[in-house]
Amino acid sequence: MIEVIVVMTLLVAAAIMFSNTVVSVARQQTINRENAVAAEAARAMLEVMRNRPPEQIFALFNTDPSDDPAGPGTAPGSGFAIPGLDVDPGDPDGLQGEIRFPGVDVGPLGGPVDLVLRENVDDPLFGLPRDLNGDSIIDGADHTGDYLVLPVQVRVRWTGRAGAREYRTFATFCDFKWE
Repeated sequence: MIEVIVVMTLLVAAAIMFSNTVVSVARQQTINRENAVAAEAARAMLEVMRNRPPEQIFALFNTDPSDDPAGPGTAPGSGFAIPGLDVDPGDPDGLQGEIRFPGVDVGPLGGPVDLVLRENVDDPLFGLPRDLNGDSIIDGADHTGDYLVLPVQVRVRWTGRAGAREYRTFATFCDFKWE
């Protein structure tokens, strides 16, 4: 009788360990799927940006609708939705994807804030300070209209099975004009 109780205890313990493993694998598959969706969305957005004229990328995908090439409010902007991922509740625009550029936010106190590209900003994520317009000088001027090199970050934030999550990827767009 004792042997039967010992065997039954071992079988129950093995069944519990097996079920915990199955649950963990299923949870990890969901997390992996979310990560894959985020990575693919970021890659797809970089491809969308690559298919635009390089000199318009900043104006098309920044947060300022007033500088859109075809008129205010006509460009895609900096935010984008990603089907299959839940929006992070703390996200101000309600979109999972965001395109970010290096620069400095400027604007009147309490007024609209514009992003300007400055070469002399200390931002190691974007490789700055760095010459963005190819004149061999790193200065504090606004280079939103004359950049040849444009560092970009695509960030995806969502709430998933593992809680608040974030995926980032970086790219550099170049517009070399041979004269």
